[in-house]
Amino acid sequence: MKYISSLVFLVSVTFSSLVFSQVGIKYDINASNPLGVAAAMDKFYASSTGQAGSGSVTLYQYVANGDNPATHAFLVSFSDFEDMQSTFARNALSQDWATFLVELSSAAEQVSSVMYRSTGLNGGDPSKVTSANTANYWTYISVSNPSAYASAWQALIAQNADVDFTSGLSEILAHGKSDITHVVTQTANDLPTLLGTPNSDLNGWGDFVSSVSGTRTVITRDVLTRLMNWTNAN
Repeated sequence: MKYISSLVFLVSVTFSSLVFSQVGIKYDINASNPLGVAAAMDKFYASSTGQAGSGSVTLYQYVANGDNPATHAFLVSFSDFEDMQSTFARNALSQDWATFLVELSSAAEQVSSVMYRSTGLNGGDPSKVTSANTANYWTYISVSNPSAYASAWQALIAQNADVDFTSGLSEILAHGKSDITHVVTQTANDLPTLLGTPNSDLNGWGDFVSSVSGTRTVITRDVLTRLMNWTNAN
């Protein structure tokens, strides 16, 4: 029941990459049947309720995530909180949604959830990231001075416009008892591109680290592969 109730926002259904859209929720899951997870989403997305939604849902597989027991993550993005709320209302009355939850619960357990809001600060050239199965590096941080951190991060990405990955900064609005306040995402076509050049080699990295050393604490870093995406044109 915890899985079902906490996933109530998920299926308007509609998660892009965590070079985030405007707002959304990430659901970490431990999938005993990954194919069953994908099949449940395919079925829901083909239903009238799924087709009525807008936005995006993306399924990721964890490559490395420390002691987090999650095997996969759903990233569910919306254009705004009104869109998120209308999704909640529509799904609450839908038999399609109820069926989806039963099928999903038989294939996976929820581990955690995170609500985010984009800061609108993004770096890199999206036209360089063309793979359907991108490699992704998500760094969760605790920031005591968000405006100062955002300014320093913006200066860093401005000095690295020609990199072969995209990046984004989002604010974490809810994450249980965690101290996480923000997430920095990096997305590339493959792991060699994503991890072949360390962040320490970026232009201005030393200045960035010095400027945020008193305000930023890294909580955790995750590496993921993008598996599937469901999107409506609404």
